[in-house]
Amino acid sequence: MTKLKVLPKRVDILDANDPSCRFRINIDVLNEAFGVGRSMYPKACYPDTKDGSFKGTNPGDHFIIWMPKLYANNSEWKNTLCDGGNKIHEDAEDTRHEDWISIAKHDLSALRLVFVKTDPKEPYRFVGVYRSRKMDFLHHTYERIATKVRLIGNPVSKIELLDDNRK
Repeated sequence: MTKLKVLPKRVDILDANDPSCRFRINIDVLNEAFGVGRSMYPKACYPDTKDGSFKGTNPGDHFIIWMPKLYANNSEWKNTLCDGGNKIHEDAEDTRHEDWISIAKHDLSALRLVFVKTDPKEPYRFVGVYRSRKMDFLHHTYERIATKVRLIGNPVSKIELLDDNRK
């Protein structure tokens, strides 16, 4: 088993309203914001235990990293940022006949730290923390609950919502 190499973390606050909160490619999101490499992306769930909790969050909150592209690409999903950035719609393309969500495999209560890419030549930008709202077959809606978070640890081990807007 190889030892996890901790990469330098240079970002402590992610702020959707900060124009400098940009990352050239998806690996930069992992390296510069979370202090982990590509191999850790599938495991990037915070906290990594079901009974873990963070200051500034509700008991049981946990986070995953999501980097949707908002332009035509090889994915079978079309992602759209709507309502001034307060919602993301994820709709299956005509070629998709099966939903990716499996209740057994995907925790729908996980909060998503979202970094979008609007064009292949543009960087990823942090747009906020989103939660699942409506999950119809092949049509998913996510609602923004925060625009600013603090990343704690290197690699990140804790996340604090600085402006939780949940109702």
